Amino acid sequence: MKNIVILLIFLLLSFPANAKVKSKDVSFPKHFYTENIEVCSFVGDESFKSDYTKSRIESLAKLDWMSEWAKGNSRSVNHKNLTGPMTLFAVTTHTAIGNNDKNEIKLAKEILIKMAKADILFDTISRKELKNKPRCWKDGNPEAPCWYHAYEFARDAFTNYLIIAIYLKDHLNEKEFKTVNKYVKKMYKKFIQPHQFSVDDKGFYAMGNGGIPNLVYANWTNDKKFAAKEFNFRFKNIEKVFYKDGYINNNSFRGYRGLWYHSYGLNSALGYIYLAKLWGAEIPDTVMKKITKAAEVLNLGIKDYEKFTSRKYNGDQLNNKYKKKNARMHTHQEALAIDTLMEMITGVKHEVDPTYLRKRRAKGIDNLIGFNANCIKN
Repeated sequence: MKNIVILLIFLLLSFPANAKVKSKDVSFPKHFYTENIEVCSFVGDESFKSDYTKSRIESLAKLDWMSEWAKGNSRSVNHKNLTGPMTLFAVTTHTAIGNNDKNEIKLAKEILIKMAKADILFDTISRKELKNKPRCWKDGNPEAPCWYHAYEFARDAFTNYLIIAIYLKDHLNEKEFKTVNKYVKKMYKKFIQPHQFSVDDKGFYAMGNGGIPNLVYANWTNDKKFAAKEFNFRFKNIEKVFYKDGYINNNSFRGYRGLWYHSYGLNSALGYIYLAKLWGAEIPDTVMKKITKAAEVLNLGIKDYEKFTSRKYNGDQLNNKYKKKNARMHTHQEALAIDTLMEMITGVKHEVDPTYLRKRRAKGIDNLIGFNANCIKN
């Protein structure tokens, strides 16, 4: 009996369970996804010197996002006048910091403050107000309005704004910081805080399924306890929605866009895990195994689409009523560096996907995770 007890103790010590992330484990990199921003050709070289670029970015201060959103539906989001200028703002600021261009940094600060004073996106519908609106894909109709998209895209655009603010934080004087911080807190309380640890465990979507907005705010406020809580919560979320065989709840089963949304969810999770590792969190073995398997399933879909779609799913699914003419049978083109992230995080090399390579932007910021992984310095 004594020998058995000793053996059990030995086994427990040999195979320790992943410990929860604690605040003391967390370390915030200066520029969110990296300690120091360097010039990166994969981001681009847009500058505020271009009148078009500057004007396009400044258009955000007057954007009526709810009117733009109303032009879309459950199938397609009319977001270019929101995400386009915000991406440009991220690119120009990233380049300004990388070049340590004082004049460009000054212009970036001015626009950041102008947007804060304009309360951009604050009038967007909140997650709480969605309770009084019909669901997306009501009755399986792709033309039905999707109010959640209005909230989601505003939340994620604000997250990108806050990442830009983190880039510029050291360049803000006390008065400038107070102006930006007042706006940040206001947006956080409306768009992030009420549902920061609330998910329905159906699918895994943009910005680490809502986890990256929490991390960005934690970085901005230097709140390590909040970051640790977020990591522990999101790891459990990943474990629930990523299946052992590599498929993703909801994402992988969206009809003619199943592969597209599978890669969308995978990319979001990969970006999140990269940040978790960088910030000092230990990734649970179960999470890593499922993410790695999901990368392999993406490659399966690229090589053998019919085999990928043969996997049966019995869950509740309304958002899969796509016609073949609206098919997206390739890796999501907005996952700008999923090939880099896959190999870096899982060791799985992304299969050549000609349609994806043709459609993805050669440069820019990945709006699904808030940074371009091709700019990471190993």
